Amino acid sequence: MANGQTYHPVITFALSGKANGGKPYWGFDYKDIAPRFAFAYSPAGLTGFAHSIFGDKGKSSIRGGFGMFYDHFGEGIVNTFDRQGSFGLTTSLTNPSTISSTSCAVRFTGLTSIPGTNGCPTSPGGPPVPELPAQPQGGFPFTPPGMNTNGSFAVAWGLDDKMKTPYSYGFDLSVERELPSHFILQLSYVGRLGRRLLQEVDMATPLNIKDPQSGMTYFQAATMLAKLGNANTPESQVKKIDYWENLFPNAAGAGGISGYAPGTPSNPTATQNIYDLYYGNPNNAALALQTLDTQCFPACSRLGQFAYYDDQFSSLYSWRSKGVSSYNAFELTLRRQVGSLIGDFNYTFSKSLDENSNAERVNEFENGSGAAVAFSGQVVNAWSPNQFYAPSDFDTRHQINGNLIYALPFGRGMRWGGGADRLTDSFIGGWQLSGLARWSSGYPFSISTYAFATDFQQDAKAVLVGPKPKTGVYYDSNGNPNVFKDGVNAISAFRYAYPGEAGQRNNLRGPGYFGIDTSLGKVWKIASEQELRFSWDTFNVTNSVQMDDGSLSNYLYYAQSLGYFSQTLSKPRVMQFGLHYAF
Repeated sequence: MANGQTYHPVITFALSGKANGGKPYWGFDYKDIAPRFAFAYSPAGLTGFAHSIFGDKGKSSIRGGFGMFYDHFGEGIVNTFDRQGSFGLTTSLTNPSTISSTSCAVRFTGLTSIPGTNGCPTSPGGPPVPELPAQPQGGFPFTPPGMNTNGSFAVAWGLDDKMKTPYSYGFDLSVERELPSHFILQLSYVGRLGRRLLQEVDMATPLNIKDPQSGMTYFQAATMLAKLGNANTPESQVKKIDYWENLFPNAAGAGGISGYAPGTPSNPTATQNIYDLYYGNPNNAALALQTLDTQCFPACSRLGQFAYYDDQFSSLYSWRSKGVSSYNAFELTLRRQVGSLIGDFNYTFSKSLDENSNAERVNEFENGSGAAVAFSGQVVNAWSPNQFYAPSDFDTRHQINGNLIYALPFGRGMRWGGGADRLTDSFIGGWQLSGLARWSSGYPFSISTYAFATDFQQDAKAVLVGPKPKTGVYYDSNGNPNVFKDGVNAISAFRYAYPGEAGQRNNLRGPGYFGIDTSLGKVWKIASEQELRFSWDTFNVTNSVQMDDGSLSNYLYYAQSLGYFSQTLSKPRVMQFGLHYAF
């Protein structure tokens, strides 16, 4: 590819596993050594400034640790193969890509007649092909069809049999100090680095072939055409680009005119005819390349047909152990565990980065909770997989949470009403207030495009070209909530990705979360082993409305609905009363 060459071996699937005399899904790892190290130290005998920080003996501690941890993985991957079937054990048939269109797809002519062929040719002017691939021959070895035969250029999925066990490095350092009034303060640093993480990569990504003469790559040359098309440049004004002239010399001439771009010259160059093709597929360079490379229109390259695409698969996403991640956090905890008031206050300032946040049970064929989840973590450009290294889907930069239990100071032996008789104490004493509170900054999100500049199966994310639009929860004139302050006008801040780009992942932030839950309760002792408990629980005390980032309309293609929320993350305020008798 880097030397202007292409190589497409025919892929054949055979039975695997020890019982079949073959290799397993992936090999055993025999070098997974997991060292651990930890220490704890309590300063003592300190004077001066150090004593003011760490206090007397036993009042402070310093702890730290490091460990290497290996994941237990594989069940989700195997279950996907089991549920979805596999090569040689096909569970579904799909008509080949680009074969059928609304103008030539077959029609039913009666209740009992099943159409056998359609009028869509395999190539311009070629013979028609069956609507569906023929029933595949079962068993192994199995070779998926190729070279534009029926059922070729398929969207499928597979597995990298060279996968290794994912692992991570974990490390932490904390300082804990006992304070007056039974309070404990802890300051911590926590880090984790993930390596060899599971990542879905398209093994059939179009090749980024380099032209040895000009030194230009396909992605560079296609990006030039995309920029010209976005500027609505007339075809007659498009100058020669060495890449197209060198690798596609036969694309020149009137025979290659498709008539999409304005200003078609009478005798177009190879660059102009190819520009015309890309102009007719705006922001979908992968589709234009398919016509150019697999259908040879207006002409194939010097390398021949299927130089850029694999002839058997248009997409073959596979799990690979190639991903990386990092997590770094500062944690503050203030705790009180004795007395009438006990509770915790926690603050976390953190940053989590990765290339994919999906679990192995969530992929493009196993949708998880929806297609928006399934199509969120795959590598778009297999030749540059780290383009999606960005804040994790679950990254929350700031988090505050707290909990408390407070025995109200009323009743016998308490601050107020300490001398109350038994009857009075049964009304005013023994009350307890408890609560939970949480606030966090927003989750990150991306703007998708529904445009396929780089990969045939996965659309790229949008690219921010202007000032980052302000995000939060804003309402339009009809009261509909939108994540953008300027509503659908925020579309001007983004552009579609160019060929070779994956776009920008998780470069925006949603509105965050806030919630308080409380409970007021009292216990009456009836006998030594009997009691009556009353509780008044309130959920979402402030009745705050928190919008769900996962429900965003975030496709640039659907401009008029961009940024609108469709559901909330929080529930309306709810109260419940309970009376519980225990014996």
